[in-house]
Amino acid sequence: MNHSIEILVVGDIHKDALSLLQKQGNVTTITNDQYFATKSFPTTQVLVIRTFSPLQPKDVAKFSQLKYVLSCSVGLDNIDIAELTKHKITLVNCLGTNANSVAEHAFYLLFALLRQDPQRPFAELKNKTIGLIGFGAIGKILARKLKGCEVNVVAYDVVAQDVTLLRELNVAMVSLPTLLNKSDIISIHVPLLEHTRNFCNKEFFSQIKEHTFFINTSRAEVVDEQALLWAVKEKKLRGIGLDVFSNDLQTKLSSLCKNTLLTNHVAAQGEDSFREQCVKPVEEWIKKMSHHQ
Repeated sequence: MNHSIEILVVGDIHKDALSLLQKQGNVTTITNDQYFATKSFPTTQVLVIRTFSPLQPKDVAKFSQLKYVLSCSVGLDNIDIAELTKHKITLVNCLGTNANSVAEHAFYLLFALLRQDPQRPFAELKNKTIGLIGFGAIGKILARKLKGCEVNVVAYDVVAQDVTLLRELNVAMVSLPTLLNKSDIISIHVPLLEHTRNFCNKEFFSQIKEHTFFINTSRAEVVDEQALLWAVKEKKLRGIGLDVFSNDLQTKLSSLCKNTLLTNHVAAQGEDSFREQCVKPVEEWIKKMSHHQ
């Protein structure tokens, strides 16, 4: 153990990751509220955070000795990567570690919306067309889980896909308009980037079929919430399953759409995936440290 390394952990991480860190240096754990309230962290060399803790320029300025940031989340929209680069701070994160948990959560929302639908007879999954927007790790796992459900799966992504894998998963890559026009169920799996912010806007919802089921387990900012409310009022949506949303949307949806299922940003918190998200970056950091010795 190198007692000279000062490690700061913000929020809760898996106990196995914490144990690994404690073998590497002096570990201090604080809450998010403490993180926001503290004006400076003059001795911290390694910062461990999750998606709930922002690391923007004003936050980076609190750290004068920071060398590494370990992100125990897959999404990086809470971190200003350019600012870290400017200060020669190394970011360590591991993509895909939450993929199974999020895919399973989307699967749960999908089935729950079909069964809690107040309309009778309620919708069945068999023979439905499911549109996956974003076909990265999460989209691929969800497609694999859907293979035995007798459904048609189409997907849209700006990234070219492996034809062999598409054949194995029985997924057809299509244009966005085609996906919106044909899908009975749409599930969103894109990262939050400049070009995906408000991706699901009024133009998007105007192209979907009537009585579509809509699921978002990515980021709230991917959906233009005013456009979503417009789609509800236009009877475009038969069911809405969201893991990410604003408080304002939650209030308005409760009175507009009877078939709504909201979960509070828990899709990535399956126990196995949570461990992976926390342990993998720590292990990767330890490898980097050993190479520098």
